[in-house]
Amino acid sequence: MDTTTTIAELKTLVADFIAARQWEPYHTSKNLAMSIAIEAAELMEHFQWVDKTEGQQSLEDQGVKAEVGDELADILIYAISFALQADLDISEIVRGKMARNEGRFPPGQG
Repeated sequence: MDTTTTIAELKTLVADFIAARQWEPYHTSKNLAMSIAIEAAELMEHFQWVDKTEGQQSLEDQGVKAEVGDELADILIYAISFALQADLDISEIVRGKMARNEGRFPPGQG
Protein backbone atom coordinates (compact mmCIF):
# COMPACT_ATOMS: atom_id res chain seq x y z
CA MET A 1 0.00 0.00 0.00
CA ASP A 2 2.98 2.36 0.31
CA THR A 3 2.98 2.66 -3.46
CA THR A 4 -0.70 3.59 -3.69
CA THR A 5 -1.48 5.57 -0.52
CA THR A 6 -0.68 9.28 -0.53
CA ILE A 7 0.38 11.43 2.38
CA ALA A 8 -2.77 13.46 1.78
CA GLU A 9 -4.88 10.34 2.28
CA LEU A 10 -3.10 9.56 5.55
CA LYS A 11 -3.53 13.14 6.73
CA THR A 12 -7.26 12.95 5.98
CA LEU A 13 -7.55 9.58 7.76
CA VAL A 14 -5.84 10.97 10.88
CA ALA A 15 -7.71 14.29 10.78
CA ASP A 16 -11.08 12.55 10.48
CA PHE A 17 -10.23 10.25 13.40
CA ILE A 18 -9.24 13.21 15.58
CA ALA A 19 -12.31 15.25 14.61
CA ALA A 20 -14.74 12.39 15.27
CA ARG A 21 -13.44 12.22 18.84
CA GLN A 22 -13.19 15.99 19.29
CA TRP A 23 -9.55 15.68 20.34
CA GLU A 24 -8.42 18.94 18.72
CA PRO A 25 -8.10 20.79 22.08
CA TYR A 26 -5.63 18.17 23.30
CA HIS A 27 -3.56 18.14 20.13
CA THR A 28 -1.19 20.95 21.03
CA SER A 29 2.38 21.08 19.76
CA LYS A 30 3.64 20.25 23.28
CA ASN A 31 1.34 17.28 23.76
CA LEU A 32 1.99 15.87 20.30
CA ALA A 33 5.77 16.30 20.57
CA MET A 34 5.69 14.50 23.91
CA SER A 35 3.52 11.75 22.44
CA ILE A 36 5.99 11.21 19.60
CA ALA A 37 8.82 10.86 22.12
CA ILE A 38 6.82 8.48 24.31
CA GLU A 39 5.93 6.24 21.38
CA ALA A 40 9.55 6.32 20.16
CA ALA A 41 10.62 5.11 23.61
CA GLU A 42 8.09 2.28 23.36
CA LEU A 43 9.63 1.30 20.02
CA MET A 44 13.11 1.39 21.55
CA GLU A 45 12.04 -0.97 24.32
CA HIS A 46 11.82 -3.77 21.78
CA PHE A 47 15.54 -3.46 21.11
CA GLN A 48 16.79 -2.56 24.58
CA TRP A 49 19.39 -4.93 26.04
CA VAL A 50 19.98 -6.81 22.79
CA ASP A 51 22.74 -6.40 20.24
CA LYS A 52 22.01 -5.39 16.65
CA THR A 53 21.90 -9.01 15.44
CA GLU A 54 19.44 -10.07 18.13
CA GLY A 55 17.33 -7.00 17.44
CA GLN A 56 17.16 -7.80 13.74
CA GLN A 57 16.42 -11.47 14.44
CA SER A 58 13.59 -10.53 16.79
CA LEU A 59 11.77 -9.04 13.78
CA GLU A 60 11.56 -12.52 12.27
CA ASP A 61 8.97 -13.32 14.94
CA GLN A 62 5.65 -12.16 13.45
CA GLY A 63 4.28 -11.23 16.87
CA VAL A 64 7.26 -8.99 17.62
CA LYS A 65 7.13 -7.54 14.13
CA ALA A 66 3.43 -6.68 14.62
CA GLU A 67 4.17 -5.00 17.96
CA VAL A 68 7.03 -3.01 16.43
CA GLY A 69 4.73 -2.06 13.55
CA ASP A 70 2.11 -0.81 16.00
CA GLU A 71 4.68 1.38 17.76
CA LEU A 72 5.95 2.77 14.45
CA ALA A 73 2.34 3.44 13.40
CA ASP A 74 1.76 5.36 16.65
CA ILE A 75 4.85 7.48 15.95
CA LEU A 76 3.74 8.20 12.40
CA ILE A 77 0.15 8.98 13.46
CA TYR A 78 1.39 11.45 16.05
CA ALA A 79 3.83 12.95 13.53
CA ILE A 80 0.98 13.41 11.05
CA SER A 81 -1.15 14.89 13.84
CA PHE A 82 1.68 17.30 14.64
CA ALA A 83 1.94 18.32 10.98
CA LEU A 84 -1.80 18.94 10.87
CA GLN A 85 -1.76 20.99 14.07
CA ALA A 86 1.29 23.02 13.02
CA ASP A 87 0.08 23.42 9.40
CA LEU A 88 3.23 21.78 8.02
CA ASP A 89 3.35 20.26 4.56
CA ILE A 90 5.00 16.87 5.12
CA SER A 91 6.23 16.49 1.55
CA GLU A 92 7.71 19.98 1.57
CA ILE A 93 9.52 19.60 4.89
CA VAL A 94 10.89 16.14 4.08
CA ARG A 95 12.11 17.22 0.65
CA GLY A 96 13.66 20.36 2.14
CA LYS A 97 15.42 18.41 4.88
CA MET A 98 16.69 15.82 2.40
CA ALA A 99 18.08 18.60 0.20
CA ARG A 100 19.93 20.06 3.22
CA ASN A 101 21.15 16.57 4.13
CA GLU A 102 22.55 16.16 0.59
CA GLY A 103 24.81 19.13 1.29
CA ARG A 104 25.76 17.96 4.76
CA PHE A 105 26.36 14.34 3.83
CA PRO A 106 27.60 14.05 0.25
CA PRO A 107 27.84 10.55 -1.27
CA GLY A 108 31.15 8.78 -0.69
CA GLN A 109 31.87 10.59 2.58
CA GLY A 110 31.62 7.49 4.76
